[in-house]
Amino acid sequence: MPIPEAKQKTFAGNPDAWTLAATVAVVSGLFVLIVSVLLIANYLQMQSVAPLDNPGLIALRKQLNTSPDADPKLVEDIRAMDLLARKAFFTNQAQLAMGAKLLLAGVVVFVISFKLAARWRPVLPRIEYVATNYWEMAAQAKSYLITGGMVLAVFALGAAWLTPVGIPATEAPPAAPAPGEAPTAPVADAEPTWDDLQLQWPAFRGPGNYGVAHFTTAPTQWDVAAGQNIRWKTEVPLPGNNSPVVWGNRVFLCGATQDAREVYAFDTETGALLWKKALEKFPGTPDKSAKIEDETGYAPPTMAALGKRVFAMFPNGDLACFDADGNPQWGKNLGVPDNHYGHASSLIALGSLVYVQFDDRATPRLTAFDAATGKEAWVAKRTKISWGSPSCIPTPAGLQLVLVSEKDVDAYEPKTGAALWKVTCLDGEVAPSPAYADGIVFVANEYAKASAIQVSKDGTAVKTEVKWIYEDILPDVSSPVASAAHFYIATSRGEVVCLDRQTGKSLWTHEYDEGFSASMVLVGDRIYLPDKKGIVHIFKDAAQFESIGDVDMGAPVYATPAFLDNRIYLRTDKMLVSIGTK
Repeated sequence: MPIPEAKQKTFAGNPDAWTLAATVAVVSGLFVLIVSVLLIANYLQMQSVAPLDNPGLIALRKQLNTSPDADPKLVEDIRAMDLLARKAFFTNQAQLAMGAKLLLAGVVVFVISFKLAARWRPVLPRIEYVATNYWEMAAQAKSYLITGGMVLAVFALGAAWLTPVGIPATEAPPAAPAPGEAPTAPVADAEPTWDDLQLQWPAFRGPGNYGVAHFTTAPTQWDVAAGQNIRWKTEVPLPGNNSPVVWGNRVFLCGATQDAREVYAFDTETGALLWKKALEKFPGTPDKSAKIEDETGYAPPTMAALGKRVFAMFPNGDLACFDADGNPQWGKNLGVPDNHYGHASSLIALGSLVYVQFDDRATPRLTAFDAATGKEAWVAKRTKISWGSPSCIPTPAGLQLVLVSEKDVDAYEPKTGAALWKVTCLDGEVAPSPAYADGIVFVANEYAKASAIQVSKDGTAVKTEVKWIYEDILPDVSSPVASAAHFYIATSRGEVVCLDRQTGKSLWTHEYDEGFSASMVLVGDRIYLPDKKGIVHIFKDAAQFESIGDVDMGAPVYATPAFLDNRIYLRTDKMLVSIGTK
């Protein structure tokens, strides 16, 4: 039956415009469908295949890790395959990003063209009969079509968003050794443990920076001029008062002038300079060097070594990380510390972190950085500054970072930076770092006093108690050292004092002709202490003074020696010397 005139719908048709809009709608709809399917397929593929999960590359890496030597050809093969894998991965990521953008553009074009096609649809001919549910069915079909397309497009965009876009960090294979350079054995990926640190000399004053050597076989007799028990001597290119650190077959030092900062690695067996690296400017590195005192120099902080990485810090605020082969890993400028002697605190590293005691008068702080990336792990604010260095001490309450300041001794939890305890017992411009033995932290400074702080564990809490105080002969630069029975203090005037560890009673005092800048190290039952003129004094750890020997290095010594198994590595003002039986 004919539709009544009053109910008939009129149309403003435009056949040409409708044809164009309908064509664009069909093409864009097909485009959205194809791109959506590709993005969903890409998402499913990336879920089943991990990036860089190349069986050939994995096999080569396993071969390198089990090989006793770093085969240069194997290293280059790994680098080449790794580069191809990364190129393929990043190409995929670029295509993914472009696909998501194209999908969004296709959806927009489809919606607009579909709406225009509906508006410009030609006038339909008058029909005499239409099923009563025709228009309802057509509307539902159009709704289903649009809704289904939108759901598919949204699902595809979600797949694109969820597809992994990061690439997992992989350890780069060791660099192929240069001609004439000794190859190094691959280093295990595992973080060095506390026990691993004991077998190296990873920081100022050795493992933990409290002046006690693990090995007890250091020689007591040598002659630099005659070459007796001198394994080698090597000139250090730039000056510096920092002390040598040792890890594996590398001795690390740094040097600096007003215009240059360099890091060095020497071979422990031959003394050969394996590499030297000049620090480039980091963002924020000042154009002019920081103001320093002549006695401090431009490179006073001792480096820190931790497995396959080594770290260096300079008074201008530059902190840099290199691998054992001298390849830069990361670097940053922390700002120039505002203190009147210049930054002198040495670095220390443990587990996966490297610690910087950054004593700026405005914002003093202890900061832990991720050793692999240089990212800040935590920051502990401090109230006072010092020129000492952090010590990592194995107390009865666990490992603790112990720092001195102009007023206090502070302890922090190494992993989190949580403050554990504070004892106010110092004064003046504090430079000596803490000593430790058998549960007692020992600190001292000129114009203040020396304090023996007993650290214990009371349930889950850390307990401290000042056992005794000593106020007579006190240090100003050289750090004290502790043995099982005694504490020792050395001064810049040439005095050495032995105190009873339990009572603080002075057992003996000995005066040398020259004062001390380097710190003492306990090696077995002997104390090694170089004076400023370069004479290494060796005396017994005993209740009465007993000299073992005095050896002249023939040059000034301001740095603390490193002690390994039957080896001493000692820096004079210009040379690095290895002492031990050949």
